[in-house]
Amino acid sequence: MSAARAAATAAAVAVVVAVMALIGFAGVNIALAAVTTAALGTLLGHRDLGRDVTLPGLRDAERSGHRHEAARISWSLTDADGRVSEHGLRELRAVAAGRLRTAGIDPSDATAARAAVGERAWTTLTASSPPTVRALDACLTALENLEPRR
Repeated sequence: MSAARAAATAAAVAVVVAVMALIGFAGVNIALAAVTTAALGTLLGHRDLGRDVTLPGLRDAERSGHRHEAARISWSLTDADGRVSEHGLRELRAVAAGRLRTAGIDPSDATAARAAVGERAWTTLTASSPPTVRALDACLTALENLEPRR
């Protein structure tokens, strides 16, 4: 707490004590009010009012891979049943296509893509029904661990 806030708290306590003494409150009540005023002043003095607490964003150049794109859409990732939403599945497929291209694999070549990401991830990418979040995580891990072709 800054010196100015501490002085303001002390002044508030003095005013409360003086007003209550002039009105004729009992000493116990005056002491209780003084302690309460001091506590409130201390609590309010330690609040960082108006301070920006957002975390700084990473520049695009500092981001690695496409996993950050999945993090961006995580708020809309699941539906009411706890499964990946249709929007989330479309975004996963877009991320997978970009990651496959980065690894030198044509996303339209189903055989090569399936061999590169593995059976479980391929099943998630081609699912007709919404996959579970665990399946999505396994698919993202497979895409993240994808090695470029030589």
